[in-house]
Amino acid sequence: MNITILNENLVYRAGLLAEHGLSVLIEERGKRILFDTGQSDAFMKNAARLGVDLEGLDAIVLSHGHYDHCGGLRALETLENLPPVYVRKNSFLKKYTAGRQLGDFRDIGIPWKRKDSRAEFIYTEDIQEIWPGFWLLGNIPYSPSGEEKPSGFFCQPEGTEEMAPDYFEDEQFLAVDSEEGLTLVMGCSHMGIINCLIHVRQYFPGRPIRCLLAGMHLMNASKERIWKTIQGLETFQIGCLIPVHCTGMEGIMAMKQAFQERCMIGQCGMKIRL
Repeated sequence: MNITILNENLVYRAGLLAEHGLSVLIEERGKRILFDTGQSDAFMKNAARLGVDLEGLDAIVLSHGHYDHCGGLRALETLENLPPVYVRKNSFLKKYTAGRQLGDFRDIGIPWKRKDSRAEFIYTEDIQEIWPGFWLLGNIPYSPSGEEKPSGFFCQPEGTEEMAPDYFEDEQFLAVDSEEGLTLVMGCSHMGIINCLIHVRQYFPGRPIRCLLAGMHLMNASKERIWKTIQGLETFQIGCLIPVHCTGMEGIMAMKQAFQERCMIGQCGMKIRL
């Protein structure tokens, strides 16, 4: 398996661009999957700089309906052959985050309209096998793992102008099963990375986790929350851990210290061969 990080919050190489977002290319068993598209065309510019041809993709997976994961899709529509886009239907709800003042909401949803896109959207189920061994898992349930439900996020259910708490029923992640175990790619794991991994265990009992590349939404987390997350991750005996994006630098550094050589610090242009 080959994994290429086309867009991420960090960059250390000349000629590449970074932004708050995520875009990852996964190549395995003849399939090429683009997981997320960042917030702009930065991932496409990085791909060109790296010599990565984005023609011939087999699928695009959008992890959830936020601008920093879906914004670049319209730029990708310049491709001659645009593959199907796997997304959960609720990703297209209007989405907001709350500001410091009461009633202050910031739009963080998809910055383009579905009707304006030429993409073929395939709305995924709670668990869906798109090819043998390639799974999308969504609607992550809350588990009593010590992780709190996400707060400060809101959405507008279809047909209403009322704000409702957003518990990310639209969020999904990729699981690729191979002889060596599972490779998991996650966008933000808003419901908690440990909850997500518990969800994986329910569908793939006994399967080892070969690699986990994930945004873990710990950017503003307390030291206690980060440490509890590290303790929880340790119980899953993950072979290779790659924290990215919204994990935040404090969380990434703590994981690197805890997991040592098993933890890689993701950055734009990084190529991982498993």
